[in-house]
Amino acid sequence: MTTLGWYAQPFRPDGGITAEGLRNQLGRPALSLLTVLVRESAQNSWDAKTSGDVTFRLDLVTVSPAHRAAWRELLAINAPDDPTAVRTLPDFLRSSNIRYLAVTDRGTSGLGGPTRSDVEAEPNQRGWLSFVLNSGERQDVDGGGGTYGYGKGAFFLASRVGTILIYTRFRDDDQVRSRLIASALLSSTTTNGVPYTGRHWWGVPSADHCEPLCDQDADSVARRLGLPGFEGSETGTTVVVLDPELADPALPDDDSSEMSIDDAGRYLAEAAAWNLWPVTLRDHVPRMDITVSAHGVRIPVPTEHDDPVLASFAAAYRTARGASGTPLFCLRPKQELGRFGHQDTFGAKVASPAAAELGLIGSPHHVCLMRRPDLAVQYVAGPTKAHPDVGYAAVFKLNDELDKTFSKSEPPTHDAWIDAQLAGRDATFVRMARKRMLEQCAGIVGPKTQNSQAVAVPVGNIAQKLGFLLAGVGGAGAADTNPTPGGGDSVPTPTRSAGRTGTGAEAPRHGLGVASSIRRRARPALVGNPTYSSYQGRTVLVQKVRVSGPATIQGVASVFTGDWTLETKGPVGSDDPEILGWRSDGGLSPGALLDVDEGTNEFELLVLPVVDAAIEVAVEVVP
Repeated sequence: MTTLGWYAQPFRPDGGITAEGLRNQLGRPALSLLTVLVRESAQNSWDAKTSGDVTFRLDLVTVSPAHRAAWRELLAINAPDDPTAVRTLPDFLRSSNIRYLAVTDRGTSGLGGPTRSDVEAEPNQRGWLSFVLNSGERQDVDGGGGTYGYGKGAFFLASRVGTILIYTRFRDDDQVRSRLIASALLSSTTTNGVPYTGRHWWGVPSADHCEPLCDQDADSVARRLGLPGFEGSETGTTVVVLDPELADPALPDDDSSEMSIDDAGRYLAEAAAWNLWPVTLRDHVPRMDITVSAHGVRIPVPTEHDDPVLASFAAAYRTARGASGTPLFCLRPKQELGRFGHQDTFGAKVASPAAAELGLIGSPHHVCLMRRPDLAVQYVAGPTKAHPDVGYAAVFKLNDELDKTFSKSEPPTHDAWIDAQLAGRDATFVRMARKRMLEQCAGIVGPKTQNSQAVAVPVGNIAQKLGFLLAGVGGAGAADTNPTPGGGDSVPTPTRSAGRTGTGAEAPRHGLGVASSIRRRARPALVGNPTYSSYQGRTVLVQKVRVSGPATIQGVASVFTGDWTLETKGPVGSDDPEILGWRSDGGLSPGALLDVDEGTNEFELLVLPVVDAAIEVAVEVVP
């Protein structure tokens, strides 16, 4: 193996850009470093995709004792020092806690092409030049999200020692080749009368530049360092962020408290979910498969299948892309701007720190802006609905014809559309897109009385109170109490066999109310209050039911009218309430009827709710 070491870039006679200048190309992002890193690295990976799906991984790793010696032996010799840094690279490598964040993609092209900037390269062979050596190269990728290649600065900003490792594999004609190099952005200095830019590389240094380790040498050193490898002939890139910045984004800037590795892993998983969800949908072709781990333990990434708000945004996205999407226009000059879709939400709340950073808190009332390649640009807040538990999730999908125009309106972090950065008709298109979106949101919310105040109705508390009223059919008798599992809320059941009981809520305008009841035959009982959840991308109402069989039970969903009578049809212009089925450990049994085996059994009744209506969910024993 050739001699390895560090190379410091001196200023050329005709000048050069300092490391400080490169770090500042992203400006001062409004988002946290971890969120910016997730967004920018995923966008780079998506732009580098080949013909199929992309695998994208975020792994927080503490180097094991078995690999720690190799890190010091290979990287610490003559490692560059930065006198202005709080912690230097040599300090990091000498510590007993060497940790890193590995950002890995597979199903991508890797970083091929020349390893010197003074060599001509074909447009499709500039991966190494664009990411490792040059700065500000335009990314002319069809369907890509990048613009000027500044996003790679996020990797260096996320490192407390300003250093990354780059391990890549790519196709060179019929061969699969590997490369490994380290790169650092520190402070520009003058040593022995020679000014240096502050840019450093580790690999195979020469008099005027640094070459990467290649092929078997690269793979061998990567294994010694314990870096994620490649299987078979797959291609892609792993960027290793040394000593990642794990400051808690929820704390003030002057608070340097760090998240634990586990908490940071959860934050990364949530940031990936809320910023990248469109390309993770199972019906998105191609799609991105995202995994996150901390200390080798996989951390679930929220999806539309387990988060009701993400499910609502996914439904709105499919509406915007489909035939029922609403086209939005600029009238002067005449131009279709894009398509709009939305989904109402009932009781679904956002409770994610990573989503809060994007402005999503509580019931959603936002429009997710997106252009090619269907990554979330920004969540724009619209007017709220009258009831705090009711909201809407909307998506505006930009017309592909305007992609270049809107990309020019974005800052380097691609997290906003700013019309002030443009002029003429381009600025008009960006400005009118926002105006048309907010007009759609106003139509969703409907008219509001000025200075009116929505009254929050705690569904659970009101439900328990209304349960006693609903139970009084035929007289107000004493009630038995059926305790819920785990010591939860108890649900009163009447002593009279004809009685009903359960939970309910009166729905104000734009609100949703719920009541549940069950007849006493076969000794069934409601368990707790109904809750909102997501099932296969749809918002559902879930009521737990315990019943002793054998018996056949039936779920019935009814709508309360203005005089509190019950109808099985929804209000004019709305959907009808629908029993989706009964869920148990064995899966979902569709339909309203369910045969219950002998013994005590517990099921979840899934109901599709109705917008702006109070409903009762009843469970009856079929004779």
